[in-house]
Amino acid sequence: MPVPAPIWPAGYRLAPFATADLPLLHDLLTLGYGLGGSHVPPFEDWRAALLADSDFDPALVFVVRGTGDAVAAICLCWSSAFIKDLVVHPSARRQGLGEALLRQVFTTFAARGADAVDLKVELDNPTGARRLYERAGMKEVA
Repeated sequence: MPVPAPIWPAGYRLAPFATADLPLLHDLLTLGYGLGGSHVPPFEDWRAALLADSDFDPALVFVVRGTGDAVAAICLCWSSAFIKDLVVHPSARRQGLGEALLRQVFTTFAARGADAVDLKVELDNPTGARRLYERAGMKEVA
């Protein structure tokens, strides 16, 4: 079954990733994971690990920008059809950005021949991530 095309909410757009964006992405990840009770390593450690990972592909870093070109959401995926991180800025939540990002990811991996896309999420994630993934058609596996 074809994946529905992403629908970007008014005022938001998918933007190309550039390595110059890494500090902004790290800031958003730090904020998002901090709200969920987790943490992200310091920038230089995070950057070095990301760029050295054999599964890293810059084409699989999806950046959503909003008003004033601010980074509103990101989805960082591994080339193994795995969503490593998906974070929507708190001020941009509940507008459909998470669902649009998932549709973009599903479409991208389908075009690469992937049958499924995987991710991990904390069972007690307080951000509503599990509900988002379920609405997008993802299923829990053991």
